[in-house]
Amino acid sequence: MKNTALTLILLFIASVAMGGNDIWQTLFKEKLQEARQGNSNAQFDVASMYQNGRGVKPDLDKAIEWYKKSAEQDNTQAVSRLKLLEANKERFKRILTKADTGNAESQYKLGKMYTEGVGISIDYTRATKAFESAAQQGYAKAEYNLGLNYYEGTGVKRNRKTAYKWFKAAAEQGDPAAQYYLGKMYASGSGVKQNYTTSLEWFGKAVDGGFNQARGEMIDVSEKMKVKKAKKASPAPKKKVAVKKKPVAKASESKPKKAAAKTDAPEDTPEFAIEDLMVAAWNRNNKPVAYLPSSINNCRTEEKNIVCYSDNQTRESGSNNIKFKTKSVMEDFSKDGSFRVTYRNLVIDSIPIVTAEASMDDDEVGSEDDSSASAYKVKPGWGKEHTLHCQLKDSGTVSCLKNNTHAFTLISPHTLASGK
Repeated sequence: MKNTALTLILLFIASVAMGGNDIWQTLFKEKLQEARQGNSNAQFDVASMYQNGRGVKPDLDKAIEWYKKSAEQDNTQAVSRLKLLEANKERFKRILTKADTGNAESQYKLGKMYTEGVGISIDYTRATKAFESAAQQGYAKAEYNLGLNYYEGTGVKRNRKTAYKWFKAAAEQGDPAAQYYLGKMYASGSGVKQNYTTSLEWFGKAVDGGFNQARGEMIDVSEKMKVKKAKKASPAPKKKVAVKKKPVAKASESKPKKAAAKTDAPEDTPEFAIEDLMVAAWNRNNKPVAYLPSSINNCRTEEKNIVCYSDNQTRESGSNNIKFKTKSVMEDFSKDGSFRVTYRNLVIDSIPIVTAEASMDDDEVGSEDDSSASAYKVKPGWGKEHTLHCQLKDSGTVSCLKNNTHAFTLISPHTLASGK
């Protein structure tokens, strides 16, 4: 039975990762066939899938029917589940009666029971209506759940502006989860005008209320503010780049000796322009990299350097699924095309996963949380700094040595401006 339950859990995770429900539908058909043949474990699984709406429409009556068949074969889990369901059905009746009198707390509880399928079949539409009845009376938990349903489009058509309205109502009453979502909405400009300062304020309140996930989001937004400020402070980076387009252009108009003198003169000017790196979309193993200009980051020039800030990335690391960004700085350019890159990963969030293999990349995303008494956990914040010593090639390639130990090559699908 334990193995069956674990299989169901793993298949559920797999179906989410694949973005579809076909796996659950196939599994339900297989289990239903076994259940009809009298397999008590399969009967329990079919009942559970009816109860939770996995591969089939939620139907508590059908679930009870199959739990009873399994229990008749002395399946102890089914017997226990039936007792719980009967108790929950009685509880649902009591909550429903009280909710009908207009009691806001009971209306909120009713919404949760419809959402989770406790004492009644899962029904997100009725859940939303119950939450709305309680929210109209100013019940903070119902306001948050109603906002969440509108935010995700659960039981109602998705509407971010309406979600903002209810999140704000709950947040102003001190609900940390609602404060977190307000921070996300202000950060992304979803349902409300983008405002990083206001986003940080709400994230800060969420953290103060114990919603620790907001810590990583605060770091993310703070970094975006720095990038935005830096862009305003350097309005004309192209002017600096244009100066570097000086190579050997008009040497033929002078005498040979003077031409040689001119080519010897610009010792500090590279034979390639910084824009050669900026316009190329650098890839490693056919995947865009985050530490050089590519399709997954935003880069700008700062004096003689290039600074890049990547989009959100995800990676499995240990037993965690990590959401992170990368900030890199390219500097120390020399005329032979060599330069140095330093980069660090900023962990925004870390979500435990059931099983995971070691990352294929050769450096960790973040740092270990020593306060965790259980498994390895990656905490939000900056990871350690890594260094690349790179050499730009005319053929549209860059060879790099990482941390003085590991060599690899990056390729651009574009031809460099200086390449022939």
